[in-house]
Amino acid sequence: MNNLTAREKGFMYVITLLIIVVLGYFFGIRTLNNKYDEYKKQLASLEERRAYLEQIRANNAEMETEITALIEANKKLELSFIDQLDSESIEQYVLKTFEQAGCPYLKGITATDVGMPGVAYPDGTPSPDGLVSLLVTVSYVTTDGYTVPGYNRNPDFTPGAETPPAETALAMKDQMGQGDNLKRIGYDEFIKAVKKINSDNTNCIKVNDIEATSINGYMELKASISFYGTSLTNRLSVDESKEPYTNWTGSTTTDTKGGFIGFPYICDNEDSLWYGCINKDHDYKAHKPFATYWANYLFTKDLEKAGSIEKLLKFGEPKPTEAPADDAKNNKKN
Repeated sequence: MNNLTAREKGFMYVITLLIIVVLGYFFGIRTLNNKYDEYKKQLASLEERRAYLEQIRANNAEMETEITALIEANKKLELSFIDQLDSESIEQYVLKTFEQAGCPYLKGITATDVGMPGVAYPDGTPSPDGLVSLLVTVSYVTTDGYTVPGYNRNPDFTPGAETPPAETALAMKDQMGQGDNLKRIGYDEFIKAVKKINSDNTNCIKVNDIEATSINGYMELKASISFYGTSLTNRLSVDESKEPYTNWTGSTTTDTKGGFIGFPYICDNEDSLWYGCINKDHDYKAHKPFATYWANYLFTKDLEKAGSIEKLLKFGEPKPTEAPADDAKNNKKN
């Protein structure tokens, strides 16, 4: 190497440099170029993947919105029905509505579960969910325009009454066919109550039919009312309704130790509010459910004494007329 001339040495340096450049290109720049192309392809793939995921995320957000809307719609549909058909609360609601409308003379009430058609899935399998219904039938009576009515111990014939029962009975006898007792009360009030019930919840309370029958001078009025609810295994909504037909709103502190169900001919239970009362002529053919047993008894006796309704009501007799003022003065002087 030392024998080489300066020119040769320079040539060798140039050759060596070229070799280094060529090797650097093959093992450096070329490799980097190949990596760059590979990275570009990876970048394009990742950008496509990102766009795909962004679309999925957008679709998921849209689907989540649709699911939320469907859940709310299902909740609204569920709440359009009565959650639980509690017969005690429903009966209380019906009775209270009639009483507040001025129709208190209840003769009878029944509540019956009604079988509803089952629901099937598209594949034919039966659904555990379904519609349920309760049919409430009530029977009320009007007054007759003659007999004195009684309701909720008014008039009071119990031993603790302010006025002795005998005096009350005699006063009632004198009121037969007089004053307010001439009014026939119950029909208009019955219709008012029926309309109120039919409009309280048009989705799930339906008045099916009403019936009016004339009996012994008064009218018996009947109504059949259907209440609709649902039986759901996977309920989405929570019914927070405080409507009277879904929640018990009556008294929970009433002392019933003396008994309220049934009224014997003679009540000898000292704990009963009816202690000392006698259920007279309970089975008489002309019994009037709206009247107290004393009023019904007095009507019966008056009818037996008169012999006919015409004579009892003095039908066809001319009404007494008042004398002219001058004649009254002359009669007074005489």
